[in-house]
Amino acid sequence: MESAAPLSSRQTSDTESPPGESFHLSSLTFLVVASMIGTGVFTTSGFTLGAVGSVSNVMLCWVLGGVIAICGAVGYGQLASVMPQSGGEYLFLSRHVHPLAGFLGGWISLVAGFSGAVALSAVAFEQYAVPDSLRPAWLPADSVAIALIIFFGAVHALHVRRGTWLQDVVVVVKLLALMAFLVIVAVVAPTHDWHIAPAQPPAAGADLVYAVATSLVWISLSFAGFNAAVYVAGESRQAARNVPRALLWGTGLVTVFYLVLNFVFVAATPADDIRWQEPVAAIAARAIAGERLELMIRVVVSLGLATSISGMVMSGPRVYARMADDGVFPRRFCPQDGRFSHSVMLQCAISIGLILIQRALITAGYSSSSLLGLLKYLGTTLSLSSACCVLTLFLPSVYQKLPSRNLLRTSMSLLYAVATIASVVLMTISHQENGQSRGIWHLTGVSLTVISGLIAWKLIRPQVSDAKRR
Repeated sequence: MESAAPLSSRQTSDTESPPGESFHLSSLTFLVVASMIGTGVFTTSGFTLGAVGSVSNVMLCWVLGGVIAICGAVGYGQLASVMPQSGGEYLFLSRHVHPLAGFLGGWISLVAGFSGAVALSAVAFEQYAVPDSLRPAWLPADSVAIALIIFFGAVHALHVRRGTWLQDVVVVVKLLALMAFLVIVAVVAPTHDWHIAPAQPPAAGADLVYAVATSLVWISLSFAGFNAAVYVAGESRQAARNVPRALLWGTGLVTVFYLVLNFVFVAATPADDIRWQEPVAAIAARAIAGERLELMIRVVVSLGLATSISGMVMSGPRVYARMADDGVFPRRFCPQDGRFSHSVMLQCAISIGLILIQRALITAGYSSSSLLGLLKYLGTTLSLSSACCVLTLFLPSVYQKLPSRNLLRTSMSLLYAVATIASVVLMTISHQENGQSRGIWHLTGVSLTVISGLIAWKLIRPQVSDAKRR
């Protein structure tokens, strides 16, 4: 059985991808879908409804989020056509801007983009799959989450092609389950009491603009996986052609699912039942068809979270492997025989460590973090990182290398960056809690992540340089 071709800047150029066989167009598209459908879509609309005040405004936010994500997919697709190599933000920023910028992009991917998101999805999976009402007394908290991370880590560390096969199968099962849920909704829709009219006056004017901007930052996390295929571009056939297609097709498909699903979530039950609530999918399912449908949606959500974890465990290590291959990360994280065992284990270890730290802080009474706080941190950090990456398209050295320069694609790429940054700025200016301005706190997590990356750069690079001299 032929293994995937390893990453190597010495063996392949930045404009040609090796003829790996692990990822074809279908696998790349499934990877995008799996990486996108995770925690956010099943939890965000309750917060969004609380912010914007009506079902129509919630749907406006999801439409805008989908349009922005599609524009981002176009932008990343253009970057991939210029440089069809694995590595994501690290690769693009290090080649187009500076090695330090690339390292920070890779560091953000390691800490927030993959490890933090894996930890969040794994904990959410345990909450949906093993709720407190069903948890046996002998089963410790977080044990299911940790076991799930270890399972997917072992699959993707030991055999790349088996991991992609498992990924494709589970994604198909998840999509079929979601479709079955929507079929049930369609059957009961004529007799169900839908709640579309707002129960209270919704936000309007400047307040609506600020509320939509804040909601878009939260919703951006639901779309964050739209760029997943660029992380494995170096292991796909005809990457310059297939990666942009997979990004666009996967993002478009998920956007349609999101619009339908979130309408069901926010309109199936009175607004007061889901405003600022987290498990909106389970609440809506119970309102539509009782406990049986609630059980089904819990299974669907669990599948969605599991495939999201699998997708991130598959994609993330390619970034660290690229960094190691370029000499800015320890050499042990380079791929070996087409496998990324050390990188997979690093990411899984960080994810498990984050879960254990969170549990220790909760036990000690020091942690007051909520899902909403994590959405703010991850949404803000990843949005700004992705926007900076797409903006490199407009550097003369990059723009001149585009295989085809299309005004529509260029405009969509610019729209993604501008809209993303504008949403974060408006949220920072306007967000308040208990009558006090809290917007600036959203940037604290970004700042700490960047500072820790600068420290890691100072600590790791001399060690790598010494190892290379030896």
